[in-house]
Amino acid sequence: MSELLNILNLNKSFDGVSPVKDVSFSVRKGSIVLISGSNGAGKTTLFNLISGIEKTTRGKIIFEGRNIEANSPLKISQLGIIRLYQKPRLFKNLLVWENLVSAANSLTGSSLLALLFNPKLVKKESVHLKLKAMDLLTKFGLKDLSNKTAGELSYGQQKLISFCMVAMADCKLACLDEPFAGLNPQTIEQLSQMILQMRSEGITFLIIEHNIQKALAIADCHMQMKDGKINLLKEIAFS
Repeated sequence: MSELLNILNLNKSFDGVSPVKDVSFSVRKGSIVLISGSNGAGKTTLFNLISGIEKTTRGKIIFEGRNIEANSPLKISQLGIIRLYQKPRLFKNLLVWENLVSAANSLTGSSLLALLFNPKLVKKESVHLKLKAMDLLTKFGLKDLSNKTAGELSYGQQKLISFCMVAMADCKLACLDEPFAGLNPQTIEQLSQMILQMRSEGITFLIIEHNIQKALAIADCHMQMKDGKINLLKEIAFS
């Protein structure tokens, strides 16, 4: 199985403090990789570097064979790396299906020139995206939520919808920051099944999670981060 992401001797320093120190690891395409560690271990900074929010002090981030450490967060997301934060980030006044449409990687309707000169294409694209959004909601058993506003949903439902948005965005690598935090056991199980389903359809996952036992139930690889460094704890062979 080919490597999707390669981290090589990655370092980040802030005024003499180094939350990430010579970190090197790879993520295989189609895998689910768990990173555990205490608060302050450097996990969030690592995700910030991968997603382009912060720039590296030294080292390389290689995604699908290309160096991305100098790219902007927008460019990195367009390449297929999507980051989800612990707290869902939804448009509370939009309907659920409209939130999914907003997550599409390429919206023809967002182009002013397309709006002015090709309204038929815009309408066709809009219909296609709504159908795709409804198909995703149906597949994950969330169709009944489609015409509710995101602000009407419970915290757990908002997290489930944010995961649908990952699939809507044509994601290749999903970086998840504590996906199980604040969820009841039933929603954790539902979310776990969604992750496994998305993995079977080609999405790779890099997960930060404190609920290690629940994450290990779906992970192929477990790494621990401590004092800015990464140690491999467990790797499960899979085909």
